[in-house]
Amino acid sequence: MKKRILLFVASVGMFITASSQMGPVSLGLELGKPVGDFGDAYPLAFGLSAGYEHHVGDNIGITAQVGWMLLTVDDELSDFIDKASMMPIQLGLKYYFSEVGSGAYAHVQLGVHSLTATSKEFEFLGVTVESETESSSNFSFAIGGGFMATEKLDIGIRFNIITPDSDIEGAEASNYIGLRLAYSLFGGDN
Repeated sequence: MKKRILLFVASVGMFITASSQMGPVSLGLELGKPVGDFGDAYPLAFGLSAGYEHHVGDNIGITAQVGWMLLTVDDELSDFIDKASMMPIQLGLKYYFSEVGSGAYAHVQLGVHSLTATSKEFEFLGVTVESETESSSNFSFAIGGGFMATEKLDIGIRFNIITPDSDIEGAEASNYIGLRLAYSLFGGDN
């Protein structure tokens, strides 16, 4: 029992020490505007994200972000699709034009987007077609920029490209413009 308590106390101490030395950890509100065929099916996306940034040098930050976004379904497809969502997981690089953690920056990201869609149960020629959920994870990348409005408030915009599923002949990339409004909770110079 004493070993467990000692291990717990040591773990908490290491976490506190690591937290004081790590870069900013943020929570963000996400808004997305799908474009092209992707936008025809899903006109709007919104959700939440968590992010981490590790400052390297005077102008560079290495980033990691994970989010979850609900996709609204176009009226014409709403008879067939019950719900849809995507989960972006991306690593990136920020270049600050002044000093790291302040002012304007450019941002590139690489990762995956997991897209999930659930169909509605419906009747077709007297046969009930059951609801089904399909998921796919595809490579994605983004380019964008933003501005640190304060030490804790980050406003970023990006153009995301989700590569097409190679198993589907003639599939096209799914693209969207994303806006992230994030607040740094702790870490870094905050």
